Amino acid sequence: MTNRLRLATRIVLAAALLIPFSARCATDVLPEQRTLEKIASMKTITLGYQDDAFPFSYQEGTSPAGYSIDICKNIVAALKTKLQLKTLKTQWVRANSASQFVLIKKHMADIMCIPAFYSKGRHSISEFSLPFYFSSTRYVMRRNDYNGNLQALSGHSVLVKSGTVYVEQLQKINTANALNINIELDTNNNVAFNGVQSGAYPALISSTVLLKGMIAQAANPDEYMLSRIALSAPLPAGLLLPLHDKEFKAFVDDTLSSLMTSGEFTTLYNKWFQSPIPPKAINLNIPMSDNLKELTSAKKKIGFDYEKYN
Repeated sequence: MTNRLRLATRIVLAAALLIPFSARCATDVLPEQRTLEKIASMKTITLGYQDDAFPFSYQEGTSPAGYSIDICKNIVAALKTKLQLKTLKTQWVRANSASQFVLIKKHMADIMCIPAFYSKGRHSISEFSLPFYFSSTRYVMRRNDYNGNLQALSGHSVLVKSGTVYVEQLQKINTANALNINIELDTNNNVAFNGVQSGAYPALISSTVLLKGMIAQAANPDEYMLSRIALSAPLPAGLLLPLHDKEFKAFVDDTLSSLMTSGEFTTLYNKWFQSPIPPKAINLNIPMSDNLKELTSAKKKIGFDYEKYN
């Protein structure tokens, strides 16, 4: 084989090796800019949900239900109009706090209809929509064990749901207060709360609103006590969206802005937080927070900078 032929062969082989790499790069980058096109082409939108995040996202019979589920349904209706589609199929995919980021990153879901509480680390994986809820972090204990002193948990193992911001928060609290609280991870809120109910663990750390939802669903809610002290300031929660897809984020945020500055949003909020929720008629009695009121009272398009808030 001549030198020229050898060189030509190497070039062909190099090109062949680059083709799958280039195709992989195209797969990684282009879909992040084509969510609207993909939905229009497939006439299907894929939405993620959780079955353990009452009253935001949970399973009611065979279908997802909740506050953030209803918000997503508003977005789907607006999307159908924008894309001028006669039909737009909704495909639901179940996720948890950790897998939701994988599903978004790999474009296996277009929107995660789950309250994703913001952190800078999370923002490097997924985009966040406008926030539609704010909640601080607390812990729940059996009332007979509660003494209001976080130091009492030192040396004990407490439950935290994996893939949440609460893990990092508790680690910082441990360091700042020279505590020795052990962190036990679980993947499901309901299973974790059962750990507190059974006495296997003294406490469960989560967002205030989710803990109130767990307590309200218990057979004997009065047996549980939510901590008086908050472990964090109120954190904003939005929907997770594909990263770097500015067009899709703009559409979702515009839709949310229109919804949140309308009377319809107050009705939606009251439905889930200040009214009996069927079938058990659970009323959480949680008034709208000042942070959320500030957004909903805007006279023009809502803007929100997570980085500045954080």
